[in-house]
Amino acid sequence: MAHANNYVADKLGFSTALIGLCLIAAHSGTPSPIFPLYSEQWGLSSLEVSSVFAVYICGLLITLLTCGALSDHIGRRPVAFSALLIAAASMLVMAFADSLNALLIARILQGIASGLGFGTLGAALLDYSPASRHRTVAMLNGSVPPAAIGLGALLSGILVQFAPYPFQIPYLAVAALLILALIPASLLKERHPRRHGVLRSLIPSVMIPKEVRREFLVAVGALLASWALVGMYLGLGASITKTLMNIQAPTLSGLAIFALTGASAVLGAVTFRFDALKVMTLGCISLIVGSGGLVLAVYTENTAIYFISSIIGGIGLGGAFQGGLRTIVEHVPALQRGGTLSSVYLVSYLAFGLPTLIGGLLIPIHGLKNVTYGYAGLVVLLSVIALALIAGTSRKGKPAATSQ
Repeated sequence: MAHANNYVADKLGFSTALIGLCLIAAHSGTPSPIFPLYSEQWGLSSLEVSSVFAVYICGLLITLLTCGALSDHIGRRPVAFSALLIAAASMLVMAFADSLNALLIARILQGIASGLGFGTLGAALLDYSPASRHRTVAMLNGSVPPAAIGLGALLSGILVQFAPYPFQIPYLAVAALLILALIPASLLKERHPRRHGVLRSLIPSVMIPKEVRREFLVAVGALLASWALVGMYLGLGASITKTLMNIQAPTLSGLAIFALTGASAVLGAVTFRFDALKVMTLGCISLIVGSGGLVLAVYTENTAIYFISSIIGGIGLGGAFQGGLRTIVEHVPALQRGGTLSSVYLVSYLAFGLPTLIGGLLIPIHGLKNVTYGYAGLVVLLSVIALALIAGTSRKGKPAATSQ
């Protein structure tokens, strides 16, 4: 009887963690199609729009550095509940924002919620799964966040274009789902023992257990390259589609983001049983091809090439990120899952946010088209570095995670 109860609790816990991870990711992508509207309606400068993006990244990175391992000490339930609650609050603040300051506050809250939620809920998926399913869970940790970010952007674009009150409805819809998710999150049964050292864990740090340091080094180039491309689409994508590609419909702007992240999820589902190094290699090559296609699309103002390049880039995102994540996650010690996953997202979101912020600052000086070219070049450079790291590993022998 006890075994049956534990089985049911694990099933419910897994479902709750997966839904929570989806919602945390989706809420972070919701504002992307609305950014150009803020510029038009409120007269925000490129610098002010960049600041709205930057404070999200700052809130997220600071949270990852300080609270990344918090759930390893106090349990998944309180941290997951807090992440969902703060995410809902951020959506409500954004829905009723009437000034730049209100947007900045909402985006900081979004960053905190994402920083708490990604590592904690991803670790919870591992807690509620047997070891035999950890490869599948690694695939979900790699595919769910990007796909849900894209889905959030797509649904937001649809609501902006077709629903009334475009500055409110997208946020209120996501807030309602987040509030509903608080109920099962509050009932999560802990599968992770509490540990001492809570205050020490709040000291800013990056957790890379010795058991996966080699895998982390192999994966870091792929993580950087893949999330740099995500940053370009989420940070500058709406402006690129509207200004450079002459696509005025917010729905199509969201669809371009979803083409990237949706292809990533499909690639992850198809290849999660394949050798991780080979998947990473495929991903990095696809990132190079997709970035080149994006440059060609912008240069020729060809919408078809733009969407095809987004899909190819999504294949790159799926291969590079998920291949890299698998080499790490499958062998993370149970007591360090939350902190290690938070470190993965710390690296990823540095690549996601820093180039986008710099790009936003450079747009008034060099123009959006030249910044887009430079950004695509950065993704190519990072992908080449990632391929070099993978090739070096192949010569020395595969890390343990890829030999299963």
